[in-house]
Amino acid sequence: MKRKIIFAALGISLAAALFSSMIAAAACRSEAAAQVGRALSGYMNIFEEQLAGAESEGSLQALAEDFAAETGVRVTLLSADGIAVADSGGEAGEDFSGREEVAAAVETGEGRAEGPEGGDTVRLCRKTGQNALVLLAADAPSFGAAWGGVFPAFAGAMALILLCGLAVAWMTASFALKPVEKLTREVAIGAGREIHTDAPPLQPLVKMLNEMNADLESKVAKMKEDRSIEKLILNSMEHGIVIFRSASDVILINRTAERLLDYEKNEPIRCFSEDREIAAILEEGEAASVSRRIEGRDYSFRFTFKKQGSVLLITDVTETVAAARSKNDFIANVTHEMNTPLTSIRGFAELIAADGVPPERIGHAARTIIRQSDRLSALIRRIINFSAIDSDALPDYEVDLSALLGEVLPSFEPRIAEKKIAFTQEVEEGVKVMSRRERLIEIVNNLVSNGIRYNKEGGTLTVRLTGGAHPVLCVRDTGVGIAEEDKTRIFDRFYTVDKSHGGEGGGFGLGLAIVKKLCLRAGWKLSVESTLGEGTEFKIEFAPEK
Repeated sequence: MKRKIIFAALGISLAAALFSSMIAAAACRSEAAAQVGRALSGYMNIFEEQLAGAESEGSLQALAEDFAAETGVRVTLLSADGIAVADSGGEAGEDFSGREEVAAAVETGEGRAEGPEGGDTVRLCRKTGQNALVLLAADAPSFGAAWGGVFPAFAGAMALILLCGLAVAWMTASFALKPVEKLTREVAIGAGREIHTDAPPLQPLVKMLNEMNADLESKVAKMKEDRSIEKLILNSMEHGIVIFRSASDVILINRTAERLLDYEKNEPIRCFSEDREIAAILEEGEAASVSRRIEGRDYSFRFTFKKQGSVLLITDVTETVAAARSKNDFIANVTHEMNTPLTSIRGFAELIAADGVPPERIGHAARTIIRQSDRLSALIRRIINFSAIDSDALPDYEVDLSALLGEVLPSFEPRIAEKKIAFTQEVEEGVKVMSRRERLIEIVNNLVSNGIRYNKEGGTLTVRLTGGAHPVLCVRDTGVGIAEEDKTRIFDRFYTVDKSHGGEGGGFGLGLAIVKKLCLRAGWKLSVESTLGEGTEFKIEFAPEK
């Protein structure tokens, strides 16, 4: 920038010097023309005196030529109408009446004019006493000649002016640009710090730069914060998300997707090319979904395609798939559990209606119909009870669980005695929990009934209740036990470990599902420990589950 300022100042100085020389040349030329004019006036006076002694036309021509030779001016004698009578530089007879100086002399007695007819000349025309006109003309220096004469004299001055202008421009540029250069360095190394300057003209600029820096810093901080929040949200998502242009051009991917797709940075996503179904979806470029099982869980891969990039959303649908499976199992189990007693009822009813039952067997058939009707009613009540848990909004109250066990457990003695089970109660007195009697009775009945139903002949059954800050209820049997693969399903609706205990035994597979639902609703921790063929222990910790 300093070089530009110096060159600009140098150009201005050169232009000023040239312009000054041209003005001086014009002035010199003007002065020279004036001097020629004054000389012509003097020559005119002399020529008029000589003209007075001339008589003939021939003598006039000679007079004009001699005077021109002596003075160096052109002499032309004109008649009153502007026709040349004698001319030192031409022939007589030429018409000069149209010239400016001649017309002025005819009208006022004297006229003067300068080129361009004769080049750079000065012409003077005067009316003489003999009623004739005398025209004198002499060359004056041209502008070019005047400037050529002046320029050598100006050359030294111009060189000095240019040197002085160059020095002044360099010092001015250095002085003027020093604060700017200092400000530029401070801005370059400022790194967001406030900028200062001692130059008053730069104060508005510094103020504006500081305001821009502050605004920019605020925007950058906001962008970093937004980016951090965006990254936190993306990496905290349970769902996987991938934005990509192709298998090898991944724009964005969060941690969940990296883990599920086994993705390595700057490497292509393998399943996009190795999985034929996914590769076909990418090739077609139309929104589609596929299901994949990864690490024992079910995931939905949802592809959508946009001009800016394609999006893959990976959603964990394990619970949804399990719920759908549970729903299907529920429908199948309900259908099966209802179909068994209904078939029995309808069969015996049709036999009675068709007189196909001997009179002595009618009582047995009727009792079977009643028994199966009771079983169907019990199933319906259990289903209604299970569904009603979600809509139960009655308040909890303090229940003495120790006393409740003392009331409920004796009702199981006939069934315990029937299977010759050794029954043990280890119940602390005064153990109280926040709930409702009917809920706790439902839990105890289901756990103890399972302990009897799935126990071995001559086995043992233990009910233990401990108090303290967090009471614990345990029901342990020495029955058939639960296989490892069944432990995750025993709390599902209509699921029974031993299918032989369905039907007439009264087990519908809803007992443990109701227990789990009640515990979840109350926030209690329900757990099970079991060894196949050795027995099972159910434990409820009456404290908020963590």
